[in-house]
Amino acid sequence: MNTYPNIQWVVQQNLTTPDHLRQIQAACNTLRIPVITVMVIPFTDTLPDFEKQHNSIIYGSTTFHALAAKDPLLKKGVFYDADKFSMANYLEVWKEHMLNYGAVTTTFYDLITQSSYPNDKLLFIRPDGDDKSFAGEVKRFDEIAAWYKQVIQAGNFDLNEHTPIIAGEPYNIAKEWRLWIVKGKVVAASQYREFFKLKKAAGCPDDVIAFAEARCKEYTPHDVFVMDVCLCSEQLFIVECGTMNAAGFYEGNVFDIVKAVSEYVVATCS
Repeated sequence: MNTYPNIQWVVQQNLTTPDHLRQIQAACNTLRIPVITVMVIPFTDTLPDFEKQHNSIIYGSTTFHALAAKDPLLKKGVFYDADKFSMANYLEVWKEHMLNYGAVTTTFYDLITQSSYPNDKLLFIRPDGDDKSFAGEVKRFDEIAAWYKQVIQAGNFDLNEHTPIIAGEPYNIAKEWRLWIVKGKVVAASQYREFFKLKKAAGCPDDVIAFAEARCKEYTPHDVFVMDVCLCSEQLFIVECGTMNAAGFYEGNVFDIVKAVSEYVVATCS
């Protein structure tokens, strides 16, 4: 008997690392789940052609999952809601459990033209949404206008002066972990950074899992998502959340992720 009927994974080959692609394929083969690989043209407005007769679980770029979310046959396999996957929402529902609690939601225009920060004030700036329109940066206030122009000139078409952003205090973060969560339970985890340097390691401490699952009892942006948690000043905080459909695996257990997400889709689509 097939435990995972009528589902398939559709993975963007030209974004997923070869090792993680092999791990997804191996997990799907073990679980007897079909897996399709596709090529997605950057900034395209057209989905690649693939068979859609099964319930598809999408994995790849933000472009890929955004296009799939618009397709009636694919949207169930995209675990995302733009209004819920935003820093403004997280700050509202999780409050002091967020690392950037106390930060302001603003725009580049308002920050540059209407703020009264001293020139040497350091600010951490990041997008409000989960679109990865630019990487979070720590900048002096008097550097922000020139830096914004450089980002735009580099061809970032998803960004403009009125794009919602978060601006707040920078923090000295000791460690950061990514947790994969399904129905409020952590199904896999990986450390990915230590003192701002990439340092991948499988799993996470038990207290990190307990912290994340306690926050999930308060709120979740979706039944399936990733939560990034950090250790800062000996306390745990949520850094951000994101859609599983576009989250890097680091050293997370890919088999456990594929299994848990597949079980969720089977249960919700049956």
